[in-house]
Amino acid sequence: MNINLNNQLIKNILLTGGRAPVTLELARFFAVAGYQVFVADSIKHHLCTNSRYVLKNFLVPQPRYNPTDYIRALLEIVKQEHIHLLIPTCEEIFYISHGLAELNKYCQVFAEPIHILNKLHNKWEFICQVKKIELVTPQTWLVKSKEDIFDILQSSNSFHKLILKPVYSRFASNIHILSPENYQLSVKAIEKIKISENKSWVLQEFIPGKHYSSYSIVHQGKITAHAVYPTVFTAGKGSCIYFEAVNHPQILQWVKRFVESLEFTGQIAFDFIETNDILYPLECNPRAISAIHIFQVSDKLETAFLNTTSEIIQPQIHQKAMISMAMLIYGLPDAIRYHQLRQWLMIFFSTEDVIFRLSDIMPFFSIFIVLWQSLLMSFKTGLSLIQVSTQDIEWDGENI
Repeated sequence: MNINLNNQLIKNILLTGGRAPVTLELARFFAVAGYQVFVADSIKHHLCTNSRYVLKNFLVPQPRYNPTDYIRALLEIVKQEHIHLLIPTCEEIFYISHGLAELNKYCQVFAEPIHILNKLHNKWEFICQVKKIELVTPQTWLVKSKEDIFDILQSSNSFHKLILKPVYSRFASNIHILSPENYQLSVKAIEKIKISENKSWVLQEFIPGKHYSSYSIVHQGKITAHAVYPTVFTAGKGSCIYFEAVNHPQILQWVKRFVESLEFTGQIAFDFIETNDILYPLECNPRAISAIHIFQVSDKLETAFLNTTSEIIQPQIHQKAMISMAMLIYGLPDAIRYHQLRQWLMIFFSTEDVIFRLSDIMPFFSIFIVLWQSLLMSFKTGLSLIQVSTQDIEWDGENI
């Protein structure tokens, strides 16, 4: 995809996904740089609602349940506010991608067509894409029935630990570890899952090692910003809540090769396991992730989106940030459980929160309204707080 960005013409920016801390971070970056920032989301109260850096917020229909009206609402905002550039941040990007033909008539959208995004979001398609460019992957099988799983297990000469996960999922949710030491438990786990031709899963070899996440901003295969951080503390099984920038040239070279092969444009993130100096890609998120928090205003990340930087923007090594509320709710219990309390205390009292800013204090107080809203929704739906946070924007391959 070719986005023709001319910095002299870009003034009004529309961000979607105001619930996400990364969206608030981007709003601050763009506003400080002199752009007018607008935000749209399908929940009433979110982190950007009261930010002084957001000129106007819009409540829009839920994309997952009303995709047509969602695109229609975005079109009205784009026309009304003379939006020049629309940047999706969360999974609503897939619904926006479905509406590219309409949206691109009135503004530029920082997103690829849906058939490209699906190759990355779909965990099986992503592994196939990596294999096409002859990069190493974990051994992976596509399974469309429980019988497929048992056939693979029985045909394997040595049943090592395996990971079973849906081809469409997020936050490392709905993951099952199949272990030879607990074979009967593994069988019970398989019996409980819902799997079919239309809801396929992947079975993947478990590779021990160090877990990294990368994030890049890319224009036609050229990286304009890049960051890497290791996994330390997470909310549940997967979503990181503490971020510290590291220098990892091998990951940068891997990402360069991958995005060049697709001539990709947009935001793209990868999860890796590194063992014995070999990088194994696990999955891809073609959207924003929390690595945005380890950039600073002085890094001028907005120039990476506008493709006006002459070099790859990277955060300072050891620059760090945390989601303090999540560190208390999820990180502290895990630190106690796994004897990491000293490390947790050192991080918690030396790291800046991603939301709290004296120059923009209201979003920090909004956390409590957002949390209460999420608790009520969790109680009504029976979903976890993490699931509630994305249930109205999730996309699982519909209407490809």
